Amino acid sequence: MQSIYLSLILFLPLIGAALTFFIKPREIARVVALVFSVIPLFITAMLFSRFNSDLGFLQFQFAENYTWISSLGINYSLGVDSVSMPLILLNAILCPLTIIYSWGEHKDANQYFALLMILQAGVFGVFMSLDFFLFYIFWELTLIPLYFLISIWGGPNKDYAAIKFFIYTHVASLVMLLGIFALYFSTNVNTFYIPDLLRAFAGIDDVMKVAIFLAIFFGFMVKMPTVPFHTWLPDAHVEAPTAGSVLLAGVLLKMGGYGLFRVLLPMIQDMGTYQGQIITIMAFFGVLSILYGTFAALAQTDLKKMVAYSSVSHMGFVMLGAAAFNVISVSGAMFQQFSHGLITAVLFMSVGVIQHNVHTRIISELGGLTKKMPKLSFIMMGGFMASLGLPLMCGFVAEFLVLTGSYLTLPVYAILAFLGIVATAGYHLWALQRAMFGSFNEKLGDIKDTVSYEWIPMGILVLLIIYFGFNPAPVSDIFQAASSVIPGVMQI
Repeated sequence: MQSIYLSLILFLPLIGAALTFFIKPREIARVVALVFSVIPLFITAMLFSRFNSDLGFLQFQFAENYTWISSLGINYSLGVDSVSMPLILLNAILCPLTIIYSWGEHKDANQYFALLMILQAGVFGVFMSLDFFLFYIFWELTLIPLYFLISIWGGPNKDYAAIKFFIYTHVASLVMLLGIFALYFSTNVNTFYIPDLLRAFAGIDDVMKVAIFLAIFFGFMVKMPTVPFHTWLPDAHVEAPTAGSVLLAGVLLKMGGYGLFRVLLPMIQDMGTYQGQIITIMAFFGVLSILYGTFAALAQTDLKKMVAYSSVSHMGFVMLGAAAFNVISVSGAMFQQFSHGLITAVLFMSVGVIQHNVHTRIISELGGLTKKMPKLSFIMMGGFMASLGLPLMCGFVAEFLVLTGSYLTLPVYAILAFLGIVATAGYHLWALQRAMFGSFNEKLGDIKDTVSYEWIPMGILVLLIIYFGFNPAPVSDIFQAASSVIPGVMQI
């Protein structure tokens, strides 16, 4: 008998979204949404405790497989391995915390919470799907709720930001779909099962391999996002409601990084004479994103836009670690995905509290907020310290592994990335000093500190950041098991 745990995790948020959507009183709608997001968290935690971390890449656990469209080889196939299990846990953690954070939402609250849960289900589907066709369905599903979250609950330029987000990511997804179809028709294996297609990839003509790789790579690059395909992200973040920004940066960007490890790294070993060029391209875009994102963040006057550009920079470490193509760098890049999800959630929640209570995010208009908002200041300082890579926080572990592994195979790129870390500390400390310390700006009036339903989820995230900084092994060991058996990855 097949396990049904993954299907429960996947469909409970969709059931909860349907119920929440038709419940008008927000007091009931938010409770239903929380219940149907907490249950998948408990199931995920149970599976995480039972997960055999010694099994690595493509060694799937809790698998489900049912025939769907047999003539095309399309099946309902779910499973988790060492690449996906921690990311499923990350998604399961962030959604209920985001719902708690949004407890005070009044505008069409039932629809708001329903969209958050559809978004959670779509991300679960991406990380669980073992069939490329199913993978693409869930990949596209995530666009819909985020588009409406931005366009309905967003800021003054919400329509522009929502349309730009949708066009950029949808066009990239279509290019990726062309790559998937090209892979399917070039292999003649009559299946969309991802492991089978990856094995059959070796038998394709070299030129076709490059075309397929670049098409799929483009889809993942835009989603991460990688410079120069990043311009949709700052606009989307600035205009999105806080919950949308948290889930966008916390889990949606991770879909692109997940695609690198699930699909593209196994392909690199079979690229033949083009392997070196592919790795160079990946390393170049990774370092470009790190440096551009860092210096763009330095130039920002809007606190939320600064955090958005910092995400571009931090996701560049994921690309660089993948390009370095050794166990240390790849496991570090995977851990960067997990740690960045926790850290960026705290940062966007903190900025959201400032926006709600102070009614401005312009750094020069803030100042001395520690005097009026001590709880927020303490939590926000923790998030900033983690984001700049302070030791004993999970961000440091991830970046240390990426830089160490990258220096072994791509030393020049690793040194350039290190320069980005130095500048990252600069803009975090500058923004923290200007916004939170110094004399209080009396023009801000009488402002209040964060309320319980805001600081509780933020506090939980800070505790997780510290815990995984002190003890990264529960997650890092899983990622190391994955990276050590990805075909072609160097054992160093």
